[in-house]
Amino acid sequence: MDEKREHSIMLVDRQNLSLQGVQHVDNFDDDTIVLLTTMGPLTVRGHNLRIETLDLEQGRFVASGEFDALQYGKKRSSSRTPENPWKKLWR
Repeated sequence: MDEKREHSIMLVDRQNLSLQGVQHVDNFDDDTIVLLTTMGPLTVRGHNLRIETLDLEQGRFVASGEFDALQYGKKRSSSRTPENPWKKLWR
């Protein structure tokens, strides 16, 4: 996945949401959409939410509905190396 891809959000009249920099859709239903973006996880909350366009190759996402909240989680570090399992055993 391209970590250098630009991330942007455009919300028009709280009814049309456009995002750039989307890497993955983790979960969605009528009230919540959970996305992984280049800036970390993003939770979108509202009512009657519908995904109109999803192009992961271009990182483009468009949804419609009644949007109430956009909330970012902590950004996952891609440069972090996994912990050695042996190190964990010898603590």
